[in-house]
This record gives sequence, C-alpha cells and structure tokens, in this order.
Amino acid sequence: MFAEEWPLILFTLLSQLAVGTYIFIVIIRSLNKNIDRQLSINVTKQGLFLVGPVMFIALILSVFHLGTPLGAYRALLNLDSSWLSREILFAGGFFVLWIVSYYLDRKGAWNQIVGWVTSIVGLGAVFSMASIYFVTIKPAWIDVNTYLVFFGTTVVFGAVAVIMVVLQSKEEKTEALMKVLKVFGLAGLAAIVIQLIYLPVYAAGLSVDGGLAGAETASLFAGKYAYSIIIRWILSITGLAIIGLIFYKNIKPQTQCKICYAAFALVIIGEFLGRFIFYGTGVSMIVG
Repeated sequence: MFAEEWPLILFTLLSQLAVGTYIFIVIIRSLNKNIDRQLSINVTKQGLFLVGPVMFIALILSVFHLGTPLGAYRALLNLDSSWLSREILFAGGFFVLWIVSYYLDRKGAWNQIVGWVTSIVGLGAVFSMASIYFVTIKPAWIDVNTYLVFFGTTVVFGAVAVIMVVLQSKEEKTEALMKVLKVFGLAGLAAIVIQLIYLPVYAAGLSVDGGLAGAETASLFAGKYAYSIIIRWILSITGLAIIGLIFYKNIKPQTQCKICYAAFALVIIGEFLGRFIFYGTGVSMIVG
C-alpha cells in the first residue's frame, strides 16, 4: 500500500479512539443520578489520562503527513474554505481542552461543562476528518458511508475502551455502573450494525452512480478486498460479542479484564483493517 497513507490511517484511528473514549468518559461522569459521582470519577481517571497521549501521537502523525510543522500552520490560514484547516483547528483544540479538563480533574475540580465542550470539539474534529474525504474526486468517499465509517469507529473504540478501563479499575462496580457499561456495549454494536445495513446500499450506489471509478471500487470490494472485508467485520463483531459475555454471564472480575483485553485487540485489528480497506478502495475519477 502507498506509504504516504500510513500516517493518515493511524492519525484518523488514534484521533477517533481519543475522542470516543473521552466522550464516553464524560457520559459516565454525567450520570450522577444513577452512579455515585466519586465512583464515576475514580473508575475513569486512567482513561481520561490516556486520552492525552493517544491524541498527542495522532497529532504528531498528522504533522508527518503535512511534511513539516510549518505546513500545519499554513493550513490553518484557510478556515473559511478548507476542511483540512478545520480538522487541524478542531483536533488541536480538542487536545488543548483535554489538557484543561485533565488539569481540573487532577485538582479535584472536574468541570462537566468543560467536558461537554471538549466532547463537542472532538466531534467537530471527526466530522472535519470525514468531510475532507467527502469532498474529494473519489466516488468511494463521496458518500454518507464516509461519515458512518468515521463516527462508527469513534463510537466502537470509545465504548470498548471505556468498558475496558472501568472493568480493570480496582473500584467496586455497582449494578448501576454495570448497566451503563452494558448500554455502551450495545451502542458499539449498533454502530457496527448501522454500517452493515448501509453497506449493500453503498455498494449498489458505487456500481450505478459512481462511473468508471465507482465500478472499479465495487470490483475491488468483490475481488481483491473481499476476504479482507469479511474478516474486518468478523473481528469487530466478535470483539463486541465477547464483551457481551461479561454482562450476560457470571464471570469473575479478573477474567472480565482478560476478556476485555482480548475483545479490544480484536476490535482494534478489525477497525484498522476497515480503515486500510477505506484507503485502498478509493479510486479517483481522474487518472494521471
């Protein structure tokens, strides 16, 4: 595969992991009527910390793709017309706001408003990422499927990551907390199901309305990437199904953590493969 795309693959995946994890942490910390406030903070402290390094690595990778840090600075000059500029602004803003929220958390002064503002900025970053591809000349990307893929990964990564972080916490897990985690798992599964439901519509549209480039993408789906696509969905669905065992079977806490690690690994591989396919099947309408 073209080497220049690897930083983009990792940047988009890591950014969506960071944003998704942060959002689900904020959701847990917002449920004060159902979950003890201190418990919600304690079980998500590690996850909140990890969001920062993950996003920092993502930003470094994005700079590599632009070539130089100066390239990122110049890109910010076109906010009125460039989705790339907006992506840089939102992604950088998300990281800065994470620093603020993490500082407040460390001081014991977690602020829910800051948390939600940071989440909205993170969603803006994901939307901007998807929009960069939506306005290209590649039929495979000029479709609502691009938004489903990017936001789907954000939800799946966030749900599974937060479930894993909470379960490995030494705090006692209340019934209310476990119910919330179960809903997170179902949200991750729903994100996968929605993409699968839309997949036939997407593929049919490529063949009918995508011209020669769209037809080429459809042939890649049916040929070169067919097995990869099947494996991609099997891995992600299996990962989420394994997490379901935690909530519907009487499993010891130590075993729950091991199950979560395995499930997270499957989901990561599945989503990585999905993103690889996303870039690999993007055929331009203009060649040469």
